[in-house]
Amino acid sequence: MATTEIAEPGSPDSKVGRRGDADSRYPFKVLYCGVCSLPTEYCEYLPEPAKCRQWLEKNFPDEFAKMTIGNTPKQDAGGGEAPPAGEEEEKKKQKRGGRGQIKQKKKTVPQKVTIAKIPRAKKKYVTRVCGLNTFDIDLKEAQRFFAQKFSCGASVMAEDEIIIQGDFTDDIIDVIQDKWPEVDDDSIEDLGEVKK
Repeated sequence: MATTEIAEPGSPDSKVGRRGDADSRYPFKVLYCGVCSLPTEYCEYLPEPAKCRQWLEKNFPDEFAKMTIGNTPKQDAGGGEAPPAGEEEEKKKQKRGGRGQIKQKKKTVPQKVTIAKIPRAKKKYVTRVCGLNTFDIDLKEAQRFFAQKFSCGASVMAEDEIIIQGDFTDDIIDVIQDKWPEVDDDSIEDLGEVKK
């Protein structure tokens, strides 16, 4: 690990910084943390700076002392002892996400597949299949299956809706029961012709 070295003011190794800092000496020697592999002055911005502090205190106590001199919290006039660095950090650090989001219970949706024939232009129709998602059937897989089976275009429209180009209301009930046996005849409902 590299350590910080200060060159003599009159030596050729020392240069004044671009902004006029007389304290800036080149080349810089940077101390990298063994835990996070960043320069030690950036360790405090990581999610767990306590581990970096422990490593720095163990391996480079003089550097640790320099870094903690400027960052010491104000002591009470009573001269009470400060809590250890890990406890102080734990109190100061906000828990991610606050109180946490309340998970909503899944609504028990009845397992029902609805099939409807929707008119398009002139004498053309599309078939809408809804409710396959309640049986844990992958809609993308079902869409590909319908497109291949009926040799037509099919697409997943909403979160639980497949649109098949053409009128397949008569055949689709048998196809669904053959492909997915968990969908029984009682849970399939044919709505007939409906408007959008």
